[in-house]
Amino acid sequence: MRRLPLSALQPGTRALPPRAAHYLTKVLRAREGDPLEVFDPHTGATAAARVMAISNEVTIAIESVRMVESAPPVVLVQGYPKGDKLGDIVRDATELGATLIVPAICARSIARPDDKRGQSRAERLATIAAEAARQCGRARAPEVSAPMALDDALALACEHAAHRFLLWERATAPLGKDLAAVEVARGVAFAIGPEGGFTDEEVAAAEAAGFATRSLGKTILRTETAATAVLGAHAILGS
Repeated sequence: MRRLPLSALQPGTRALPPRAAHYLTKVLRAREGDPLEVFDPHTGATAAARVMAISNEVTIAIESVRMVESAPPVVLVQGYPKGDKLGDIVRDATELGATLIVPAICARSIARPDDKRGQSRAERLATIAAEAARQCGRARAPEVSAPMALDDALALACEHAAHRFLLWERATAPLGKDLAAVEVARGVAFAIGPEGGFTDEEVAAAEAAGFATRSLGKTILRTETAATAVLGAHAILGS
């Protein structure tokens, strides 16, 4: 079934904006009469629809809209990495059930976007999350915040999740047993450092904020690998 992200869903006939029309006809290769599913990645609304006309503009008919129940909070506090890694992390985190992704500027973060670049980057990452939601069948994409200081990111995670873990290469307690005991409905948050990991001072601040330091095993994982590993483990154990 073709799926198209579309905001402000309402029943009835609707002309698609140019970007959505291009995506539907050129990428999804839809034709007149084809059925599809439309969903609002920001609200979780979803509806069956049908392509009515493809001419100067593309119109679709949307049937009754239903809301998908919100998933329990799964928060990823991700130390801001270098290059394009953050886009890959957002894509994987969307597929693995994250509901909130918070890029955190850490002491060892190499990339440090200013406010303007950070907001622009957040908008691009939200687009990546919406596309990943379309591909994996989610009705609601995770929220992706603008980059913020690590202390602020940890505080935001505390507002959403009762279970909070900071993954640290020098931790001695394994995460596995804790994951198995998580009360999913109360929310869970994971904090992962950038390349180079967290400093001792950052670990102490996280522990003071209620994060338990845990290990993912004997080997040191890359920051993008750690995010996928911990969210994948939680997705399996929490399902």
